[in-house]
Amino acid sequence: MFNTRPLVKFSVNHPWIIIIGVLAITIVFALPLGSLKIQADVASLLPEEIDGFGSGDESVAASDLLLIMVKGDNLYTVENLQLLEATVQEISEKLPVLDTVDPFSMMTIEKAGARLMAVSMSPGGHAPATPEELEVFKNRLEASRFAKGAVVSEDSDALAYYLMVEKSDAYLAQMEAVDRIIEPLEQSLEVSVTGTSPFSAETERFLTTDFAKLLIFVIITILISYFIGFRSKRAVFLPILLVLSGMVVSLGIMSLAGFELTMVSILSPPLILTLGSSYSIHVMNAYYNEASKGAGKDKKKMIIDSVSGISGTVMLASLTTLIGLASLLLATISQTREFAIATALGIFFSAVLSVTLLPAFLSLQKIPKLKRLKALNNDPLSRFLRRFGPGIAKAGRLTVIVIAAVIVLFIFITPRLEFNTSPSKYFPSSSPVIVNLNNFLGEMGGYEELEIKLKGQEEDYFLSQDVLENVNKIEQQLAANPNISYIFSFPQYLEYASGIMTGMDNNFSSKGLNRFVSRIFKTVDEGNVYAAEDFSEMKITIRVFNAADMMPVDEKDTRQLKEQLFTMLNAGLLETTEWELEGSSLGFLKLSDQMRRDFLVSTLAALILIAITGAITFRSVVKGLLTIVPLLMGICCSMILMVIFGIPLDMTTIMVSCLTIGVGVDDAIHFLLQHKKYQAESDDAAEAVQQTLLHAGRPIVITTLSIVAGLIFLAFAQFQPIKYFGLLIVFTLLTACLSTILLLPSLTRLTVRKKND
Repeated sequence: MFNTRPLVKFSVNHPWIIIIGVLAITIVFALPLGSLKIQADVASLLPEEIDGFGSGDESVAASDLLLIMVKGDNLYTVENLQLLEATVQEISEKLPVLDTVDPFSMMTIEKAGARLMAVSMSPGGHAPATPEELEVFKNRLEASRFAKGAVVSEDSDALAYYLMVEKSDAYLAQMEAVDRIIEPLEQSLEVSVTGTSPFSAETERFLTTDFAKLLIFVIITILISYFIGFRSKRAVFLPILLVLSGMVVSLGIMSLAGFELTMVSILSPPLILTLGSSYSIHVMNAYYNEASKGAGKDKKKMIIDSVSGISGTVMLASLTTLIGLASLLLATISQTREFAIATALGIFFSAVLSVTLLPAFLSLQKIPKLKRLKALNNDPLSRFLRRFGPGIAKAGRLTVIVIAAVIVLFIFITPRLEFNTSPSKYFPSSSPVIVNLNNFLGEMGGYEELEIKLKGQEEDYFLSQDVLENVNKIEQQLAANPNISYIFSFPQYLEYASGIMTGMDNNFSSKGLNRFVSRIFKTVDEGNVYAAEDFSEMKITIRVFNAADMMPVDEKDTRQLKEQLFTMLNAGLLETTEWELEGSSLGFLKLSDQMRRDFLVSTLAALILIAITGAITFRSVVKGLLTIVPLLMGICCSMILMVIFGIPLDMTTIMVSCLTIGVGVDDAIHFLLQHKKYQAESDDAAEAVQQTLLHAGRPIVITTLSIVAGLIFLAFAQFQPIKYFGLLIVFTLLTACLSTILLLPSLTRLTVRKKND
């Protein structure tokens, strides 16, 4: 299928041309690496076509949120409050702050004689400077309905600042500056810093410092696995040089194409290192086997014969990996598509190097010693395959039972599989960002906002008594929901202001009072954010969180809340009132729905394409179907594992199935290609399968273990999506490998026997 002999022959006869050429290519693609940007903003994963992501204020979608909360026994002193204000002012000067909501300048309403006045919480809108101003500040905070749950906790023990910060590509540097600035404040008060900016900073920390450390462990582990597998220094360093070159080319292409390094594409380097190295293992194994057939053989001919013989398997393996990655191009998330392109090119380049650069290097080395080769053929794995191979080949009935049991369990359990797009679940509970988040939610409630936009049919629609009373009933139902911590709207403001003015609960019956308060409201709502100038439109802003777990809402919470709101609004609002629901949580909910679609479409496409590739390769539909059996077992078992241990599908784990299909099928194809060879040499179906298992089993296991050894370190990441990705791809590949070794031989024997019969 792939005639690479001329290419291999040229590489062996002209090794320095190949070596210098590859070095030049690597240097060219290494030059743009310095301009490769890191994108740590999780919201950037949202597809552009998703509606309802932001609020009516466009600046919200273009900014991050930085929350600073302080508490302590000495909170309400002039010195500490002025220190708080000075600290936040310094942060505002250091960071590109677009807007601020603070406890000192927030507006409230007071009655002055027979009039209502809009006043700031603290005289002058700044931190109190005297004991008298401090007392005024405390009294206004206590009396204000809208300060509680926004800038002050319900028990008044904590104060909070909200800073809208311009989106950045240097979150980590920003948060390091914030940490330095708040150090003096932390000596007097308990300070909690949370919001989207700290989460993006922690993501950036992982994408840079933490992930680089993991990558070093990946490389070391691959080197060790090579040495254990081949007992040779050349088998350690030659393959790693190839994949390092492939990784540099991949990252260089990302930079030239304008791709950014995200929480998705960060997986590209370790995958190229581990998957690309598997091709070198196949080549090295073939070379060692060829060298073991006899001394005195011409070295160059030995290399050409062995590499040419295995190159079909290598190139076919790379093709299937590319197919698995190509199926991710059907995803709606642009970062997933970018990851697929960059990784595919890096792996393809590594595969080409394994049949060009590696033979060139080998031609400059001595032939391996016969003693070392014999040791390889008598290792525990080889002895296991010789001992149990006959039984494995004949276990057809047991194989069918195992496959059926796994599929039935998969069908029964996978409807419980959960999806996760909540950034708050990307870090362990002990992480400082989660601790600070819990502190904030425990005192202030939620900060994620949903907006219920209401539209009437005429001017002053939301000044009429029946409409206001109707909206007020809806707001009372909202207030009864424990996961809604804060509500703000014009009817809420009107009810509060009227209560201050009259000393009684307002029934919205006074048109004059309604209009009077509406004018005061417009002094606060200058941008018409909460109500149109003519009051034909308005919105109810609610802040939501998971009150039970003291965490932001996740997919399950948002979906449940959305259903509740839809039911409430459809049943409770007047027929003349139109409504619309918006908010960032709904944007991530839509992202979750698209992830489901991406997962199903990409996985099915990969399976179908791999089956077709197998059928074409072996010119047999049955063999094509056999190639995907180990893959199905790996995917089914991984889905079962996820449900049992509560591992969600997220931005990275949705790619596991496609990658497993593209990578795991290499083992099955290697087995079936070798079986085709031994079947042609023997009339005994069982003997052909046993010989295949004996000769193909070792490189299959070594290849899988080397990949697993390289990827297992991802499971130690603090960043949960990467951790889960590492765990799942390791488990899935091991399951697919075991299925190839334990299930595929008997199935192959059954199909051959049926054909012969």
